[in-house]
Amino acid sequence: MSYRVCVIANRHAGQAASQLHAFNDALALWRANGWVVDEYYLAAPGDASRFAQTSIENHYNMVVAAGGDGTVNEVANALIGSTVVLAPLPIGTVNVWAREAGFSMDVKVAAQQIIDGVSGYIDVGMANGRAFLLMTGIGFDAEVVRHLYASDKRKFGVLAYIGRIWSVMWSFRSRIVDVELDDEHMHVPLLMMVVGNTQRYAGFIPFTPTAHLNDGLIDVKMMFGDQLYITGFMRFFFLYLYQYLPWLDRNSLLRRVSRVRVNGPPMSWQVDGDFIGHTPVEITVCPKALHVVVTESAAQRLHIVPVEMERV
Repeated sequence: MSYRVCVIANRHAGQAASQLHAFNDALALWRANGWVVDEYYLAAPGDASRFAQTSIENHYNMVVAAGGDGTVNEVANALIGSTVVLAPLPIGTVNVWAREAGFSMDVKVAAQQIIDGVSGYIDVGMANGRAFLLMTGIGFDAEVVRHLYASDKRKFGVLAYIGRIWSVMWSFRSRIVDVELDDEHMHVPLLMMVVGNTQRYAGFIPFTPTAHLNDGLIDVKMMFGDQLYITGFMRFFFLYLYQYLPWLDRNSLLRRVSRVRVNGPPMSWQVDGDFIGHTPVEITVCPKALHVVVTESAAQRLHIVPVEMERV
């Protein structure tokens, strides 16, 4: 029985040019493994979603999103509710989902890990109808993303984010907003909110350390205050240590809920690292809505129950 794979590749992703040879080696490896591999290349906005929808209609077994987190997110939005398996091939700038899923940043190693991986169904968050695998951010981090150019990411990589954090934090201020966490209502000076489907923000900061991918809940981390620039970097450092020393950052809140709503003065919000727009926003969760492949160790860490991948 053959295994049909649809590869959706973003040739403008952060590391796509430098990883071209490794990408071709990945295709060759899968074909040598007996997989039937078809390639689709992004040329216009919406192509990733359109190609992923075609993969469902044409009964592919797996879609490999070869790009960064933006490409993965767009493909995931199209695959929700289907049995088609989503796998990431990390050729983007940060590749947070690929890291969460346990894959190596070495593209050829990741290609073999996809062959050897296990699959299962995970929850996805929904922010105003837009799905996210990782998180949605409101406030400071979304404002950073709003000012981040794709050309900067390709040229400077992760350093582009650091540069924008530095420039945005001097002028950014909190906004007094209304927040609903299930039945809990609050009126707060919000600097930043991260609603996490997974545990680690940007692949290493444990903003939502108790998040699980199959519990039907989303984890909310909120930071409060009047301004960010005085304590900005220190706050991020404290958040990294929060899981070990929770008393370090008392001016914050962590909750596990099924619904979040933010109203009030407009604040930027982003989904999986892509700027979407401004609040108001309502965030919910869709339990076990997406079929993904991860490494065996990641399946254990993320509490994913393995299921058999079908062949045709």
